[in-house]
Amino acid sequence: MPIYMNFNNLGIKGNVTAEGHQDWIELNSCQWGVGRGISSPTGASADRESSAPSISEVVVTKQWEFSSPLLIQEALQGEGVVVLIHFTKTAAGKLENYLEITLTNTMLSGYSVSSGGDAPSESLSLNFTKVEVKHVGSDIQGKSGGQPVVVNYDLALAKIV
Repeated sequence: MPIYMNFNNLGIKGNVTAEGHQDWIELNSCQWGVGRGISSPTGASADRESSAPSISEVVVTKQWEFSSPLLIQEALQGEGVVVLIHFTKTAAGKLENYLEITLTNTMLSGYSVSSGGDAPSESLSLNFTKVEVKHVGSDIQGKSGGQPVVVNYDLALAKIV
């Protein structure tokens, strides 16, 4: 199941040729999370209290290819841009998205490259101020055509919008 990234409206092009994602950057992995502290006093678990959520940066990995030097440049001096990340699957012989993440005002906060003698692998940390997570393409049973489910969170406002 391929994962593709569109950096700054294809301002940085990758080597993907798949229909609907031409010139996107192929990712090996994508990691992101949300956490919040929740306290449950002994004997009063109905009175739990929670902290504000802690939103992690999105960390993606990819193989070195011709977009790599431009991504290094973004890490050194880039400005906030929109980044799209699509998780895809093959259904009825064609590629369809099942998870779409949109990051707004995104800057590369970290970049590293490593190799053990094989093709270099890169890790990029994406820092953003707004995130949209959209489940598309299937219903709860996995059948195509379900209604999208969307969550938008604004870190500056610290709330779902």
